[in-house]
Amino acid sequence: MSIPIRLQQVPLAQIDAPETAAEMAPALDRLAASLEAVGLVNPPWLKPQPGGHRFGVVTGARRLQAAAALGWQEITARLVPAGTPDLYCLLVHVMDNAFTREFNLREQADLAARLLSHSDRETVAVKYLPYLGLPPSPAHLSRLVKTAGLEAPWQQLAASGRLSLTAAARLADWDEASRAAVWPFWDSLRLSQSKQEELLDQVAILARREGLSPAAVLARDELRRALTDPERTPQERTEAVRRCLYAQVYPRLSAAREAFETALARLGWKRNPRLRLHPPAVFEGPDFQLEIKFRDAPELQQLLAEVTRLTQAEGFDDLTRG
Repeated sequence: MSIPIRLQQVPLAQIDAPETAAEMAPALDRLAASLEAVGLVNPPWLKPQPGGHRFGVVTGARRLQAAAALGWQEITARLVPAGTPDLYCLLVHVMDNAFTREFNLREQADLAARLLSHSDRETVAVKYLPYLGLPPSPAHLSRLVKTAGLEAPWQQLAASGRLSLTAAARLADWDEASRAAVWPFWDSLRLSQSKQEELLDQVAILARREGLSPAAVLARDELRRALTDPERTPQERTEAVRRCLYAQVYPRLSAAREAFETALARLGWKRNPRLRLHPPAVFEGPDFQLEIKFRDAPELQQLLAEVTRLTQAEGFDDLTRG
C-alpha cells in the first residue's frame, strides 16, 4: 500500500496522546536524554482528526511525551492523510517498534485484538504475531485475545510483567467476581509464572470438585489468614497460601507429608542441614532418597557416621515402612 507522507511542524498541544502510552518502553528519561543530545532522530507519525485542527498518534507516543517533558512546544512529525486506512496505521506502529524494543504483554494483547478486527485469525497468527515477538500460533493468539478482555487492573499487571499470558487466559475464563476475589493474591504476593498457574489450577480443581465458584473457594478463612498474616514476609505468605491450597486439593497426601516431616524432626533428621531424607514420590513405591552435602572426605565420613546413628534410632524402621 502506497500512502503519501509529508513532514510538518505540529504544536504538541494539538496532539491527542493514547491512554496506553505510559506502559510503553523505553523509559521516558532515556528518550528525553536522547532528544536533548541529538534532537529528534525518528519523527512520530500523526493522522489528522476530523476538522483538521487536532492529530491522533499513529506511532511515537513516548517520543511526544519526552518532548513535552523537555518543554518543547512543537515537533516535526510525519503526517499521513486523514483517510489513511486504520490497518495501515496499525502496521506502521507495529513495524516502528518491532525492531527497536520488546512489546509488553498488554501491548501484545491489545495489538493482536486490533489486528484481528482487520484480518482473519490465520493471517494475524502467522504473519503478524512474529512482529510482536511471539510464535505464529493460533493457540497463542487465542490466549492474547482473552487477555485483551481483562479488566484494567489486570491489564496494568500484564504491562508490568506481573501477569503471565497463560495465567491471564485462564483468568479470562473465570467470572468477574472470581477475578476480583483472586486479585488480592496477585496484589500482595509475588508469583512466578509457574506459581500463578499452580494457584489458578488448584482453585479451579476445588471449585469443580465441590460445585463452588472460584470466588467461594478463595473466600475461605484459612486462605485469607495465610494471605494476610502480618507476622510473615511476602515469601512466607506465598508459601503458606500454597501449602493451604495443596492440603485442600490433596488432603491425604498432605497429611502423609506432614506426618513424615514431623517424624523426621522427632527422630533428629532435621538437626543437620547437610542431610536430607526424602520419601518416595507421592508416598508410593519402596525407595527413599538420601541427600548428603559435603566438602571433603572427613566431612563425608562424619556425615555417614551420623546417618548410621540416625538409622539405628528407635522408630526409624516404622518411618520407612510408612
